[in-house]
Amino acid sequence: MVTDVTFEPTLGGDVAESFWQLYLDAFEPLRTRAAARHVLHREEFDEEMADPRVLKLLAHDDAGEPAGMTTLATDLAAVPWVSPEFFAARYPEHAARGAVWYIGYTLAHPGRRATRTFMDMIDALVAHLAEHRVVCAYDVSRFNDDGLRFADNLRRHLERTRDVTVEEVDRQTYYATTFH
Repeated sequence: MVTDVTFEPTLGGDVAESFWQLYLDAFEPLRTRAAARHVLHREEFDEEMADPRVLKLLAHDDAGEPAGMTTLATDLAAVPWVSPEFFAARYPEHAARGAVWYIGYTLAHPGRRATRTFMDMIDALVAHLAEHRVVCAYDVSRFNDDGLRFADNLRRHLERTRDVTVEEVDRQTYYATTFH
């Protein structure tokens, strides 16, 4: 059971180390399930944890152990693969007030995926996003979208709990050609 969900601007030391281990436990399967590289190298992870432009939502269980994490870039320039110009052209009013944010990833400990951990984190994140009246962008791998119906489930949850508009704004499809 999650007892503590907090927002932290930076992480370092033992806290960053414990969330690095959680990150690896949760994301290891994506190494072979997604064409894009979803697993950060350690130095990339450490840079992101130290970057105050990337807010970290941390979930701890009742024993104080890391249970989940979400990263939220409050400055699109902090996300190397995102085009701030793309979002500014589509959401100029939000962009003008710095209110276009990007969810980097959300993860829960593999042993907690069937518990309330993930939804506790989502609910805390959604409340934060609604409070700031932002456009929040995110991407979902085909494995998570087709296999786990992540985007549909999230959309339904958001529409039940908030006044939102959810729209697909772009799509990247990877192809492979085998020459014989």
